[in-house]
Amino acid sequence: MPVWRNAKHGQQWINTLRDYPFPKIGRMPIDSIGQPEVLMCLSPIWTEKHETARRLAQRIKIVLDVARSKGFRDGETPVTAIKDAQVLPKVTKKPKHHKAMRWQDVPAFYADLQTRNAMVAKALMFTCLTGSRTGEVLGMQWGEIDFEARLWTCPEERMKTGAVHR
Repeated sequence: MPVWRNAKHGQQWINTLRDYPFPKIGRMPIDSIGQPEVLMCLSPIWTEKHETARRLAQRIKIVLDVARSKGFRDGETPVTAIKDAQVLPKVTKKPKHHKAMRWQDVPAFYADLQTRNAMVAKALMFTCLTGSRTGEVLGMQWGEIDFEARLWTCPEERMKTGAVHR
C-alpha cells in the first residue's frame, strides 16, 4: 500500500493516471507498453501542461518499474529511453510566482487582519508571524503547542523538508 505525504497527493497521483494514460493504454498488457504508447500519453500535454506531463512521466515510470520488479515486464523503462533520446521538445517555461507584498504594506495588512474574527484571518496572522507555510498552519493541532514554553512544534509529516520544526 503506498504511503502519500497527504490524501490530496494520493488523489492527484491517481487522477493524473486516470485522466491521461488510462483512456489510451489502460487496457493494454503492461509488458506491451513501450515508447510509442508512453509518447501517446505525454505528447499531447508536453508543452501546454508541462508540469502535469513531467509528473505523469514520473508516475508512468514508477508504475512500469514496479511491474518490472514484480516480473511483469522486462527491459528498460520506456520513459527513461524517451528522456535519454530527448524525443520530446525542451520546454523553457518560467514558473509564474505570486508577487510578494511590499514590506511597507505589511503593518496595515496585519492591522486589518486584527479587526477580523474569522479563523482564517487568525491563521493568516499566525502564518505572517511564524513564516510558516499555509499547509503547516492549517493542519495545526492543539497538542503541538506548548503554551508554557510558548513553543509550537510542527511534526515532520506536515513539513516540506520531512523534519520536525520548532
